[in-house]
Amino acid sequence: MNNSIELALKIFVEKTEPNYKRDGIFIVTLLIIVVVLEFTSGSNNAVTMHTIPKEKEQIPAPKASVKESAQDSNLLNYSVPKGWVADANKSPMTTFSFSVPGGANVSAIPLPARIADNPMIVNMWREQVGLEPIDSSKAAQLALNITVGGNKGSLYDFSGTKPIQGQSKPPRLVVASLKLGQVAWFLKMAGPAESIENQMETFTQFLGNLKFQPEASNINFDKLMQEAQQSAQAPAPAPAPAPAPAPAPAPKWTIPVSWEEKPATQMRLGNFTAGEGNAEITVMNFPGKVGGLMANVNRWREQSGLPPVDDSGISKVTEEINVSGTPATYVEAIGEKISSISVYHPSDQKTWFYKISGPSEVVKAEKAAFTAFLQSIEF
Repeated sequence: MNNSIELALKIFVEKTEPNYKRDGIFIVTLLIIVVVLEFTSGSNNAVTMHTIPKEKEQIPAPKASVKESAQDSNLLNYSVPKGWVADANKSPMTTFSFSVPGGANVSAIPLPARIADNPMIVNMWREQVGLEPIDSSKAAQLALNITVGGNKGSLYDFSGTKPIQGQSKPPRLVVASLKLGQVAWFLKMAGPAESIENQMETFTQFLGNLKFQPEASNINFDKLMQEAQQSAQAPAPAPAPAPAPAPAPAPKWTIPVSWEEKPATQMRLGNFTAGEGNAEITVMNFPGKVGGLMANVNRWREQSGLPPVDDSGISKVTEEINVSGTPATYVEAIGEKISSISVYHPSDQKTWFYKISGPSEVVKAEKAAFTAFLQSIEF
């Protein structure tokens, strides 16, 4: 599924506009998680949202009324509440998307089930609304119980502290998540706080009345992402031309003689192997902080069979270094059989990741070459 994931991420990164009618932030965040996990065998995942001060205006919430069933009846059946209007230009990965009274948006997206247990998602959403990262235990405490279509799920309610680009008020997001077989379902309501407050009763009724079909627990994500790619490539009216932003400078580096260079991909800007192909070296970057340092350190440690660290212990397993003259964090996760050496490098509103991973003896043997590679990087 790796190639499809990379293509899907590219599709949605190109569509991230500050528009509640799209799932830009939500989808990109989750797909980034999938892509990160693609290079890090077997990490788990979880879902969450953000919290904002609510401006309440006592406008009666419209009650749900029976209308036509969804066209996606092979996955979900539901009745559309009064006042909800289907979005004609919903993101290709969404099963449904509605504009609701007051300017909020309701949408559903299925993703691989492992997404539903990664605490990095919590911190990515918190980052989107200007909140500080939290650890997995605190994230778990934020989940409320909810029934979604007769299934037990978790409800998260978070609010921002300041408006996002293109909006005049801080956003509020409410998400219900649940796992059905191999699929994690995320049902989101996002928009102005007062709109969400007035729609909460309708939203929870809508969730309770959903009917999941057998196919909803076993989705072909390769096919789904291919369809999303085809949809994104379909001809559309060209927008008014705008000045193209200057591309981010590509780094330069010197490749160690013991490494074999592999073709770059959409996500792997640098792609190498070492130790007769047993170890993998990658260079990637993502928007924002990608969950923060702590979440990434513990993910790398988990992959190597090491216990997690907390705030008091992170300084013992990390080292501050410079990459191309800017601060970065060096992390060794040396396990009994599997090891990695990684560098977390925030720079210019992105985070760069440089990583070697593989059998412990190969990673340790290539440490000097990896260090020399880091020192050769120039932006």
